Amino acid sequence: MKGKKLKEGFTLIEVLLVLGIIAILTSIAVPSVKGIINQAQATKIVTDMKNVQVALMNYYIYNNDFSNLSIPKLIDEGYLDTAPANNIGLSNGSLREIKITYTGLTIPATNLRRIDNSIMVEGDNAYLTVSF
Repeated sequence: MKGKKLKEGFTLIEVLLVLGIIAILTSIAVPSVKGIINQAQATKIVTDMKNVQVALMNYYIYNNDFSNLSIPKLIDEGYLDTAPANNIGLSNGSLREIKITYTGLTIPATNLRRIDNSIMVEGDNAYLTVSF
C-alpha cells in the first residue's frame, strides 16, 4: 500500500481569516498612534516655546530691554542655538514685556495648554508672556 502524500500549506479560508484579524487590529491601533504623534508634536512646540522663554530671560538679564527683539537676534547674540520650528515667533516687544507666539494650525493651541497651563490661548493662537 502506498502512503498518501499530505498536503502542506494553508487553505484560502485560513489566510482570509488571518488577514481579517490583522485588518481589525490595524483599525484599532492606527487612531491611537495618531493621537500619540499629535501629543508628541504638541510637546515639541511647548518645549520650543520654553526654550525661547529661557533665552529671553537671559537676554533681559544682560540688556534690561525687550524692544526690537527677534528670534534671529537671539540666535546672533548666542542666546538660542537654532531657530524654533512650528510657527513660533515674538510679538509686542516692549521695555519689560514680550510674547512668544504660536500661530500654527496643524496642532490646535488648546493642545498646548493641556501640556502647560502657563500658555494662554486666543482662538487658534497660543502665547507665553515673559515680563519683568
